[in-house]
Amino acid sequence: MKVSIVTISFNQAEYLARNRVSIEGQDGGIETEHIIVDPGSTDGSRDLIAGWARGTATVVPVLQPDSGPADGLNRGLAHVTGDVWLYLNADDELAPHALRQISEYHRRHPHED
Repeated sequence: MKVSIVTISFNQAEYLARNRVSIEGQDGGIETEHIIVDPGSTDGSRDLIAGWARGTATVVPVLQPDSGPADGLNRGLAHVTGDVWLYLNADDELAPHALRQISEYHRRHPHED
């Protein structure tokens, strides 16, 4: 099972590293893709995102202007390839074992949203 995580960010560099570490630190061998949408930050966010994209195939940068958070989220969702997806704010972090628990739940209940 593959889990897609969509994060929208605008000038959130101070939070993005912790957000990313919380995803990378998940256990259980869960395949993930992290789609990070940034419409034009000027605080170094785009450099962080580009660096992560070069370092791993699991980061999908969407670096294009949008017309606000809802549009940005929709742009990110358009790139989802996972079986399960979730939205994680740029200034939020996943709890330890979260993706394993989500994956286990969806394996037991494959027809639930």
